[in-house]
Amino acid sequence: GGALAAASRENGGRRPVLINVGRGDVVDDASLLEALEKEYLSAAILDVFGTEPLPKTSPLWDRDDVVVSPHVSGVTRAEDVPEVFLENYRRYINGEELLYGVDWSKGY
Repeated sequence: GGALAAASRENGGRRPVLINVGRGDVVDDASLLEALEKEYLSAAILDVFGTEPLPKTSPLWDRDDVVVSPHVSGVTRAEDVPEVFLENYRRYINGEELLYGVDWSKGY
């Protein structure tokens, strides 16, 4: 199984996998869905979208041939971690909103 296995030599190997980690507006979602439906592409691995976060109603979420990855491009430097941790701990103790929180309702 899996997105890359669909394009593997064992499975005929001539249907490409689209990987988009650049800009969301480069690939039109409707065209991508059509290419997947018509099997011009065997899979898509997507890190960016025209609308971010990707809406819960997007049909891309429901496809086995699509992998949606979190758009995380920030670099974490080891020397920054203690300061952020201590600030978030202070905020937690005081019942304040944490820095850099994950909003599961938005998908990131």
